[in-house]
Amino acid sequence: MKTKYFILAAVAGMTLASCSSDEFVGDISPTTSQVTNDTEAINFSFNLQNTTRAGEFVGATAAEKLGGMFVVEGTKGTEQTNSPSTTVVFDNYLVGYDYNSAGTTETNTNNWEYVGKQTGITGRMTAPTWTALHGTGTAQAQTVKYWDYSTDQYDFIAWSTGLREAVTDAAVADSKVKVTRINTGSTLASNGFQLTAASAADLMQCYYTDINTVLKAKYGDPVTLTFRNMAAKVRIALYETVPGYSIKEVKFYTSDANPTAPTDLGTGTTTTATLFTMGSDVLPQSGEVTVFYPHIGKTHRDATPTKTEDYNKASVTVGEVTGGATSTKQGFGVLTDQYGAAESHEAAGDIYLGRSLPNATYAGSSADNFYTAVIPNTNGKPLTLRVDYTLVSTDGSDEEIKVYGAKAVVPATYTVWQPNYAYTYVFKISDNSNGWTSQTNTDPKGLFPITFDAVVTNFVDANAEQATITTVATPSITTYQQGHDPKAQDEYSKAQKAGVDQTNVKDLYVQVMNNSGAPALVTDLNGTNKSLLFAVTTTGAPISEATVMDALQNRTNSYGDASPAGRNGITLTTNANISNTETSIVNGVDDQPITKIAGTAIAAGQVAKIDIDQLATGTYAYVYATTVPSAEEKIYQVVSAATAETDFAKYYEVALTDTETPLASGTAVAGNVYFVKNVDANGDFVSYTFKQTKVGDDVTGLVKATIGANKASTYTAGHFYFDVYNQNNGAYAVKVIKVVD
Repeated sequence: MKTKYFILAAVAGMTLASCSSDEFVGDISPTTSQVTNDTEAINFSFNLQNTTRAGEFVGATAAEKLGGMFVVEGTKGTEQTNSPSTTVVFDNYLVGYDYNSAGTTETNTNNWEYVGKQTGITGRMTAPTWTALHGTGTAQAQTVKYWDYSTDQYDFIAWSTGLREAVTDAAVADSKVKVTRINTGSTLASNGFQLTAASAADLMQCYYTDINTVLKAKYGDPVTLTFRNMAAKVRIALYETVPGYSIKEVKFYTSDANPTAPTDLGTGTTTTATLFTMGSDVLPQSGEVTVFYPHIGKTHRDATPTKTEDYNKASVTVGEVTGGATSTKQGFGVLTDQYGAAESHEAAGDIYLGRSLPNATYAGSSADNFYTAVIPNTNGKPLTLRVDYTLVSTDGSDEEIKVYGAKAVVPATYTVWQPNYAYTYVFKISDNSNGWTSQTNTDPKGLFPITFDAVVTNFVDANAEQATITTVATPSITTYQQGHDPKAQDEYSKAQKAGVDQTNVKDLYVQVMNNSGAPALVTDLNGTNKSLLFAVTTTGAPISEATVMDALQNRTNSYGDASPAGRNGITLTTNANISNTETSIVNGVDDQPITKIAGTAIAAGQVAKIDIDQLATGTYAYVYATTVPSAEEKIYQVVSAATAETDFAKYYEVALTDTETPLASGTAVAGNVYFVKNVDANGDFVSYTFKQTKVGDDVTGLVKATIGANKASTYTAGHFYFDVYNQNNGAYAVKVIKVVD
């Protein structure tokens, strides 16, 4: 990771970043002043060079976001073993922005002033609050400070409460943020300072910085402080790819309610888009944010072979406010008018989900780019989405199918909401689901369930992209590749090199959640034939989660063959570029590896890695076998005479006469087929009708015929001809993955 320091003559510059960053603004430092006066005043101001990344603000715009104030701790001296310099220069100084005041004093060259600001700033910080931020025996006046060329370095840290008032008393109320003084020395490694807010909206106004170290060669130049926001932002969206159908009337559950009585759905055709926790997990509605700097001092500056990657970087933990409100759900507003129009024959006036990832339908307000401010969730908790919706046929038949209770669970690994990051969850509804088509709950669940793809991504800074896709089958599969842009391509690029490290391709990682009952991360990906990767080809059948699952369960070859050949024309070719024993997820948030899940180290069997750069472009399927197949039976399908005549040798032939006697009792056994013997009112034979049966079915009253090794050589009128495929007892969860260059 790179760290750049920008210094301008006689000022300490400051920028405001809308997302976390590994380097300060810009790639080229301005020309350094030739400073010869050891008593030149230190001034606070903005670095006024052009913005170099989207989402950063400078000058008056940044000052407005900071509420025209920030508090800075500045020290000087020699860097210590486990702390920066420790001689206090700026002891929690209040710095205020005054429009058009630049040049009026020697400490104000760019509209920022700290001298005499201990009286406070109206509406932002009072004099008693400023006084409370100082330690016992420290100065109670803010005076001019000059660069000291006898010292090795200066170190600066700052925070701001933006448009909210900063207070130091015990009360935490709306529009007020409780703050503590910035500590110095080695205490920074565990407890730098705290800001406590009563709501996400209040926390959205708060900012913090990394430690900015200024070495002697840069004395007299401005110190650039890049502020990061303390809140997180989250948005959700949906789109659909169901062949032959459009989707309307999406309703969101607010709990894991039974679809037979979804009392939490409301009565309208749309409801607030919601993610919720299950069990004892809750989401705090207020937050106590502790900012600290775990890797500081010479120990990490001089670490070999290179300095510690997050040297001088701020870390943040967020705890619940004692007595503060919590909730099991987080709402994001209703789905907006970004619905699609009627696709072909749907009723005019209805609104439908978008039909591609770039045109996903978002919840919330477009004025906020559909984001909702949330209290950071730095420990992570599994989050569940559950919905009802209506399928509308596009063939002009006016057919509608209502789906109830379809559910997806995003694992805790990807619900760690860090301050200053924004996350997007995009759910794709395809032809693979775990919902019901009846509220009586008696229909088979998961025959052709609807899948959801949940994309989790933070935005703006490519160094910190996080995108996941979660299927809503049982169980749910989550895939993740750093830097994945859900709007740039349908799935994943094998040339993805986002992040600080621009040399290595970002591999694809997989986790699986069991979302039946209490959500739990599966831990057996490293089991034999549990976690598999296949290349997918087809002779004409569409490739989807449902058709891949059918190819796995119903094959023209045996389940023991490594590459399944489905009866539906889907062929799955085993691909070895997957590892199921990973213990970390490389290139997580801010280019840092993810090594823990909810505070516990990742164990082999919890994470799989796909070496995406080793794959050819095309379509793949990740498969998790909830039940590894151990047995199979032959399934016979009757075919027409016309079909049989084209290729006799591939079909089995059965000849029946009118003399067979129906069985008095018994169950179906392997290698046999069964027929209904049709007779007239006099009991005379009329015809035979094939009866599809499975091993173990009751066949009382049916006629049995044995399927032997013989196959048809010619077509004979009155005979039956059968195709055969192998049906195994495996149960699978499937995620289709598209790989592009």
